Amino acid sequence: MDMVLRVLIVEDSESDAGLIVRHLERAGYSPIHERVETAEEMGAALDQGDWDIVVADYSMPRFDALAALRLLQARGRDIPFIVVSGSIGEDTAVAMMKAGAHDYVMKENLPRLIPAVQRELGDAQVRRERRRAEEALRQSEEKYRNILETIEDSYVETDLAGNVTFFNPSTCRMAGYPADELKGMNYRQLADEPTRERIKEVFQKIYATGKAVKIFAHDLIRKDGTRAHVETSVSLIRDGHGNPMGFRGIGRDVTERRLAEEERARLATAIEQAAEGFIVNDTNWIIQYVNPALERISGYEKNEIIGQHLRVFKSGKHGKEFYRQIRETLTRGDVWSGRAISKKKDGTLYEVEITASPVRDKSGTIINYVSMHRDITREVKLERELRQAQKMEALGTLAGGIAHDFNNILAAIVGYTEMASLRVPQGSPVHRYLTQVLDSSSRATDLVNHILAFSRQSEQERKPVPIGAIVREALQLLRSSLPSTIEILPEIAVQPGGSIVLADPTQIHQVVMNLCTNAAHAMRVKGGRLGVRLEDTVVDASLASRYSGLKPGAHVCLTVSDTGHGMDSATVERIFDPYFTTKGPGEGTGLGLAVVRGIVKNHGGAIVVYSEPDQGTTFHVFLPRIDEEIALETTVIESLPRGNERVLFVDDEHVLVDLGTEMLQSLGYRTVGTTSSVEALETFRCQPDAFDLVITDMTMPGLRGTELARELIAARPDIPIILCTGFSDLIDRERAKETGIRELVMKPYVIGNLASTIREVLEEQKA
Repeated sequence: MDMVLRVLIVEDSESDAGLIVRHLERAGYSPIHERVETAEEMGAALDQGDWDIVVADYSMPRFDALAALRLLQARGRDIPFIVVSGSIGEDTAVAMMKAGAHDYVMKENLPRLIPAVQRELGDAQVRRERRRAEEALRQSEEKYRNILETIEDSYVETDLAGNVTFFNPSTCRMAGYPADELKGMNYRQLADEPTRERIKEVFQKIYATGKAVKIFAHDLIRKDGTRAHVETSVSLIRDGHGNPMGFRGIGRDVTERRLAEEERARLATAIEQAAEGFIVNDTNWIIQYVNPALERISGYEKNEIIGQHLRVFKSGKHGKEFYRQIRETLTRGDVWSGRAISKKKDGTLYEVEITASPVRDKSGTIINYVSMHRDITREVKLERELRQAQKMEALGTLAGGIAHDFNNILAAIVGYTEMASLRVPQGSPVHRYLTQVLDSSSRATDLVNHILAFSRQSEQERKPVPIGAIVREALQLLRSSLPSTIEILPEIAVQPGGSIVLADPTQIHQVVMNLCTNAAHAMRVKGGRLGVRLEDTVVDASLASRYSGLKPGAHVCLTVSDTGHGMDSATVERIFDPYFTTKGPGEGTGLGLAVVRGIVKNHGGAIVVYSEPDQGTTFHVFLPRIDEEIALETTVIESLPRGNERVLFVDDEHVLVDLGTEMLQSLGYRTVGTTSSVEALETFRCQPDAFDLVITDMTMPGLRGTELARELIAARPDIPIILCTGFSDLIDRERAKETGIRELVMKPYVIGNLASTIREVLEEQKA
């Protein structure tokens, strides 16, 4: 089968071109040829065809073989080029060969063209194969060079001594050195001493065994002194004869990964050691993880809770809507936070603050929910106590205002009643009627004092009190009034005269009686046991932190317990609210426990209650204990003290000015009364030496009593002043004396107390 041969003939003689074609055909070729005479024709032929060989006549009028050769070379075409000439000298032939021609043939010896063509075709094939191999090698090298230059991993080659001989750009970025500094550096310059020894051991092992080390973790010291955490694969480099000539390493900077792992480890440690509980559950609400704090809070061990549905914590205190809102919030990808009541393993309930969040994978799909649980049972209790205290404060403010006005009214009633009783015979019916008015007024005064006691805003006289004696006295009174179905069990674990507290005896008696009568009321139907225990105790910091107002130190603890019907938690929360009562109509006002709480708080103590339905109720009252008694002076008044000094009496109530003026005049004092504090000041300034004493009310329009006192003292520093008040949270006896006021008298004042106070102040002024 003839072999196709594509021949481009550069010849101006068509016959000579045909002769060349016939010789090729006789040699077994099937020539596809084209004859060209000019450079333009040859250029077009080269552009349009792919030729196996070019045969060119050496000499032509317009275009010769040398020009054709240069055109071929300019096009970059590596095609065998054979020169054919009718007459060519040896020097010309050599010049053509040097120019790049592959062979030359004389026209008279055209048969020689065939072996020349065959030889050049073979050589061309060899060249093409070589070029393909070289190109493949070049492309391969280019490919791997591109890979090495673009990969994030470091690639390094060293000699057997560990000196850097080759590296990629990532190595520069990882080490922080420019290429010109990194070239020739030894690995020892990039590591600390322990790492150097480890690298040396790895190199020795690889050299000895010839086996690569796949993962070698080590630190790399950057140029700026910082460390990079690197994982490197190291292998041996051999020459063409298989002899070791160095090492190659591919290293990956895992600094960020390692830091992330350390951060995750810290996070895991933090969660494990956190005081708050953590739960991780899947999208079906099945628990997958709990931390130790959650175990402590719930009472469940980890192996008991993992795999359980979250409903294991369900307390029954929330409706379906509550849980539905949580599910909807989380499933739409939002964070839910709020409070809930959960159930422990032992069935007890606790209040918890929860923040729950969805966890998404890289595609944004929710795969888990994580929630933080904080036990706020104690905080909620303190919040309730705070709200209770705030209610008491608000009611106390209201009570103070009522007390002020009521005491002014009582002052007039008591004063005029006393004045009237002094003017009628003691045995007469009128005197008896007036005595009843005074008794009723006294009870009204006690009622005001009780209101102020519960609001903790009244000024009480306190003295060292052996509380055991008060408890015994109260129990003696109770025995005769309680039914026989109620058994009193006293445990007074103190000696007579012991367990001393600084208190108002009447108020302490009121506390004991109120608690005991309430306990008896709870047992009035079925009977039971009333326990009353009194003991000395020491309140430590732990106990004090659990109850608002309780301070560490020595205390007396009064415990009153009953076996009655008890109360639920909702009732317990409200028992100290004023006017809240569980008794029926006509059985109580609801002020009792509110007053008790006010008294205890006002004495620096605390009251604690424990109760459950059908399990009875126990009250613990803690009062600070003192070690030494304080002797209090007492004064026995045999008759009303009198005088003839000049007194300025000031009160904004007309009736009280009239009463005060008449009272003082009945005692012999020369009195000037006024309802205006401003007018009183002007009168005094006009004649500062015309008065021996000033008696003024506290709350008045224009100038308050303390403001009037300051102005009076400024006008005459030695003027004695007595301040009267029905109630004020702005003044007490100590603050009054700091402003120069000699005495503070509480309304409603009785004539005996007022007369004694006036005389004491005036005698002190004379001394």
